[in-house]
Amino acid sequence: MGSAVAMAQDKPVLGGMGAAPASKIPVPQVVRASAADTSRFPLTYCIALPAITPAEQWEKDYARYQRLVPPETKKTQEGLDFVALNGVSTWWCANSASPYAQLDTTTRIADAQRLVGEWHGVANRLITHIDSFSIADQKFYRSALARDTPGPFTIRFTASKLQLKPASLRRNRAHRHYVLLNQRYLLLYGLAKSNGNVSLVGLDPAGRLVFHTSTVVERKVRGQYHTYQTVTRQLICERAQ
Repeated sequence: MGSAVAMAQDKPVLGGMGAAPASKIPVPQVVRASAADTSRFPLTYCIALPAITPAEQWEKDYARYQRLVPPETKKTQEGLDFVALNGVSTWWCANSASPYAQLDTTTRIADAQRLVGEWHGVANRLITHIDSFSIADQKFYRSALARDTPGPFTIRFTASKLQLKPASLRRNRAHRHYVLLNQRYLLLYGLAKSNGNVSLVGLDPAGRLVFHTSTVVERKVRGQYHTYQTVTRQLICERAQ
């Protein structure tokens, strides 16, 4: 493995990069089978994806979300950039406020008070979305895969704190305070907001709470391929009666 450096998350640029080798990329626009409850919540439930053709439109669709990211959230964003000996350049960012598979903006929460109360989980799954661009045929390839995590969970909001049960759902147990930013970014923090974790939250048309925590991975080989991956922990909850 080559050099590694931490950097803030920036807008990706295709810049003539291409696609992953065919053995690593599924048939274009095919969604693979999933073990998750896709009958009730499909793989793209409350998720907005960039248009995959043409390439310029993908960039425009992704870029339009950057104006929504608040300064407090940007301070929490750090990524790891490294180049392997085989020439594959990889960029990785956990706790991403700008995943390639975004929470749909129609789920915005205008009033943070709507979060207050207890929410019971109806879905807990890990969804992986992959877009890859091929320089050989100038086309995008897209796939999606979800895996259910069984078992009940509860999210409880007070006016300033969040509690998750079981606690294993929360990455960092010290992050108990929260603030809702720009009607969709939930910043969880302990002593300092700059060290906080960011999730995207929203309310669907039925009033269910949708909670996304994402990691992004970008892989590329100059002149061959450029692959964008978003791994999202999606929690879907209904308000307790």
